[in-house]
Amino acid sequence: MPANPLKLTMLGSGTSMGVPSLGCPCPVCNSSDPQDNRLRPSLLLSRNGQNVVIDTTPDFRQQALRTRMQRLDAVLLTHAHADHIFGFDDIRSFNLRQNTILPVYGNKEAFQVLRNAYYYVFDGKPKVSSVPMVTLHNVNGPLHLLGTTITPIPLIHGDLNVLGFRFGRAAYLTDFSEIPEASFPLLQDLDDLIIDALRDTPHPMHQTVEQALAIIDRLKPRRAWFTHIAHELPHAATNKRLRSSGYSHVQLGYDGLQFDVEVEDASVPASAHSHIGRRAFRVFASPQGWHGHYTPLNRRSVLAIGNFDGIHLGHQEILRDVAARAETSGDVATALTFEPAPLKVLRPEVAPKRLSTNEQRLEWFQFVGLESAVVQNFTRELSLLSPREFVENILVTQLRVRAVLVGGNFHFGHKQAGDTALLQELGRLHDFEVIVVPPVIYRGEIVSSTVIRREVALGDVTHAGRLLGRPFALTGEVVSGAGIGHRFTVPTLNLEPEQEILPANGVYITRTLLDGETKSRRSVTNIGMRPTFNGSSLTVETHLLDAPKEFETKRIEIRFWKKLREEKKFSGTEELKTQIARDIAGTHRFFSRLRKFRTYSRRATPAT
Repeated sequence: MPANPLKLTMLGSGTSMGVPSLGCPCPVCNSSDPQDNRLRPSLLLSRNGQNVVIDTTPDFRQQALRTRMQRLDAVLLTHAHADHIFGFDDIRSFNLRQNTILPVYGNKEAFQVLRNAYYYVFDGKPKVSSVPMVTLHNVNGPLHLLGTTITPIPLIHGDLNVLGFRFGRAAYLTDFSEIPEASFPLLQDLDDLIIDALRDTPHPMHQTVEQALAIIDRLKPRRAWFTHIAHELPHAATNKRLRSSGYSHVQLGYDGLQFDVEVEDASVPASAHSHIGRRAFRVFASPQGWHGHYTPLNRRSVLAIGNFDGIHLGHQEILRDVAARAETSGDVATALTFEPAPLKVLRPEVAPKRLSTNEQRLEWFQFVGLESAVVQNFTRELSLLSPREFVENILVTQLRVRAVLVGGNFHFGHKQAGDTALLQELGRLHDFEVIVVPPVIYRGEIVSSTVIRREVALGDVTHAGRLLGRPFALTGEVVSGAGIGHRFTVPTLNLEPEQEILPANGVYITRTLLDGETKSRRSVTNIGMRPTFNGSSLTVETHLLDAPKEFETKRIEIRFWKKLREEKKFSGTEELKTQIARDIAGTHRFFSRLRKFRTYSRRATPAT
């Protein structure tokens, strides 16, 4: 075993009801053997003084206390059934103690359920009490956590896509009914396999003992441990049965089981700017959290400061410069931003509507190559810091700043009394560099969030997209509509947008990304009141031009390319259907021409 192995602790080995289950008179539920007491299934991974938990069960608080868990660095979700996520709220204790925002990794199906079950975490509204502070990361490849590589294993749980995980020469497969053939190559050469084995009698969503043993025979791990164990399987008697059947290397897992796993230190290119790169993207709830993590590593920051609403071309210029300078110096490329936006607290009556959500902002920080972000809760108390106090207490003491990059109109401190000249003066005093990045000019106008809000509100999404460097997008939950489209015209998905600003009423050429997919689909989107049907409320509804035959999606992202026309009232459904057909044809022509133009542009570009 290497000097720095990964330690596995089985936090729970029971079923969705746990063992003993309430009111059950069976021998196992009334057993005096402590290994017959099984909390809901969960696993703790520990290495380098850090902890990652797989699933936050309803017993998570008890499990964390029992193992004396002092910190938490990430959560992996296999899926989002109640017995795997209903302890999620308890992670806020670690948010508060560590002053950090925790990354949560899972698939989009799990995140749909998580957002609904814990709506108050994700609704973006100001909070009067603590809630879990997290960022959600969709798992689509190997993860870099605990200084090693964790590989997701796609599994089937009834009709649900779920995940198992491999770390070094061990794998954890809980709650599944089928392993897809494509996943078996990911499970070769195991020393330890933890596998779902509910009971002897068949279950539509779980493995029986016989089925689990068949998989063990195929994979041939050195050792195997059962988990998600029902009260039909007494610990001692079942282990004895396994030994007598020739499976001396297979045992029932139990709460508190620990063993070490040989893992390799991850080695990935420094240019990989994502949460699977060499340095995971980290989000902190305060400068103190940043300080607590990076100061022991003797690292300083290259810092961008601002609201970064929309992450437009001007923001991107600053952020990419931050990433490049940090890569050269070995410092931490960091954005310091605020939630809610300062004007929302100080002068809410004049605060502008926001173009993007905090989740979108964090995704773009990661995309442009930052290593960390500090999302500081903005309060009236914070606004009272003088410019000098802001720099000395936050930038110098907490964020250990080596360089600060800001725009020319940057102001800071109480009543925005500080400007770039004062920042440069304080930089000379405290030995950090201040770089004032000139604005990006497009067609004679400075690119700014204010200009983009204006263009979106006017419906000029094409121009807004040029200033953003990508199409303006609305995200949110799919909600039930009045069913008018299905009955009278074309089927639509109705969006409840998370953004505060919407494009002007009208019909738009768009592309829509369905939850769980990686490629967006051509679509036509209407924003308005549906005047032909005497509508009385504003709706955002999108019609997919190449919708899958059967699908269900709970979240979508609509990307706006061009406004087709104004919304208007038609004489009846037939006239409206004729116009919709024209809209669809126009959308197809637009994307066909766009594709031809891109093909021509690629061919016309000399090879390098």
